[in-house]
Amino acid sequence: MRKNICMLGCVMLGALAACSTESVSRSTDPALVAAADAAVITESEPVPERFQRQFARELRILNENGMKRETISNEEGSLHYCQGVYNEDQPGKPAILVFLHGIGERGSENLANIRLAVPEIVKQIKDSGQKVVLLAPQCPADQLWSTRHFGGAEARLTEKPRPALSMVPVLIQKKIREFDADPDRVYITGLSLGGYGTWDLMERYGTGLFAAGVTCSGGGDPAQAEKMKDLPIWIFHGGADQTLPVMLSRRMYAALKEAGSDNVFYTEYPNCPHDCWTRTYQNPEVWNWLFSQKRGVRSNIRPEQGKVVNVTQEEFDSAGR
Repeated sequence: MRKNICMLGCVMLGALAACSTESVSRSTDPALVAAADAAVITESEPVPERFQRQFARELRILNENGMKRETISNEEGSLHYCQGVYNEDQPGKPAILVFLHGIGERGSENLANIRLAVPEIVKQIKDSGQKVVLLAPQCPADQLWSTRHFGGAEARLTEKPRPALSMVPVLIQKKIREFDADPDRVYITGLSLGGYGTWDLMERYGTGLFAAGVTCSGGGDPAQAEKMKDLPIWIFHGGADQTLPVMLSRRMYAALKEAGSDNVFYTEYPNCPHDCWTRTYQNPEVWNWLFSQKRGVRSNIRPEQGKVVNVTQEEFDSAGR
C-alpha cells in the first residue's frame, strides 16, 4: 500500500513538473531569453536644459504619472522607453502592457513617446485596479516601427523586424524577469504607426508572447492571419480616416475570421477621422476586456459588435493599387 502511494506521489510530482515545464517553455522563447540576458538597462540621459521648455508638457506627464526614462541596449542597438508601475499594492504578479506611439512621436529625447494617449492609459490602468507595468518605447526619428504604406492598403510582413521594433520583445522579456511579471498577461497596443507595429509583433509572436492586442488606425498583413487566429484581438478604426484607409482594419478582421478566429473583434467609428484612439482608450470596456485576457484561458467578456464590413482579398488588393 505504501509503495503504491509513493508511486502515485511520484506520478503526480512528475505531472506537476511536466506542467511547470510546459508553462515555462510556452512563455519563454530561447532567443528572447538569450537576447534579454545580453541586454543592459540604464537610466536615460537627463533632458538637456535647452529642451526642457520644448518638452515641458511631456515632463509634466512623466512626473504626474510616476514614470521614469530608461534605455535598453545590446550589441544590436538600443531603445529608449518610459516606464510606469501601477497598483503595486494589489496581490499577484503584475501584467505588462506595451504601448507603441505614432509617427509624430518618434525621436531621441525619450519624452515625445508619452505625448499622446499615455495619460489616459495610465488613468484607465489605475481605475481598473490592475497591477500593471506600462512600457512606452520610442522609435528613433530615422526609423519606423514597421513597414507603412502611405495612401495605400497594402502591408506585408518583412523577413526581419525593423531594428527598433526588434528590441521591444527583448524589453518585454527583460521586464518579466525584473518584476517577476506574469508571462501569460503581456498585452500590446498601438496607434497609427504604432498600430502597424502592434500588428507586426502579433504576426511574428502571436500567443507565443502576447495574451491579447488592441490596434488603433493601423494595418497588418492579411497573409499572416493564420499565425494570429488564436490571439484575442480588438481592432479599432475611423470610418472617415483620410490618413490610413479604413480598408486596412476591415481586411485584417476579415482575414482573421477567414483563418478561423472566433476571438477577434472590430469596432469601426462612423465619420471618425484618423484619431480613433482617444475614444478607444477612454472606454473602460476596452480595458476590462484586455485585462481579462490570459494565455491559455478563454475570457468570458465578449465585446458587442456593430455592423462589420467584410472585405475579400481581391477587394483589398484592388484598394492597394
